[in-house]
Amino acid sequence: MANLTRCNNSTDAYHWSNLVQLTSLRENNCLMVGLSLTDPNLRRLLDISARNIDRPRHYAFMRRLTIDTFAFSELDGNKNQLVSNVKGAEEFLNRHHKLNEEIMKELGVLIIWFTSFDEIPEILKKINI
Repeated sequence: MANLTRCNNSTDAYHWSNLVQLTSLRENNCLMVGLSLTDPNLRRLLDISARNIDRPRHYAFMRRLTIDTFAFSELDGNKNQLVSNVKGAEEFLNRHHKLNEEIMKELGVLIIWFTSFDEIPEILKKINI
């Protein structure tokens, strides 16, 4: 009986699905909606596709954390403070968002920030001018 091994897309750089994605990332501008962009295989492909480009050519919607959702919770109509140093939390969030922008920019991706999912259709309408 033949020894059959399973192919893992993330370890086989020449797997057809990786080649198709890499070709799309190199030849097109991509708009990513609903992705966390934390998948190591996707990040590797983005990194490869970003080599030898002058500026980012892809865009990703990412939800911006607000101080209200980060430092406070609402339970039964009462707003409870979860973080004692709100000013420090705001500085942390600013650094967090800036760091994400820099990391994504190195991968050839510009972030389109939103705070509410209701904003996405309006942003898409503006993009499709």
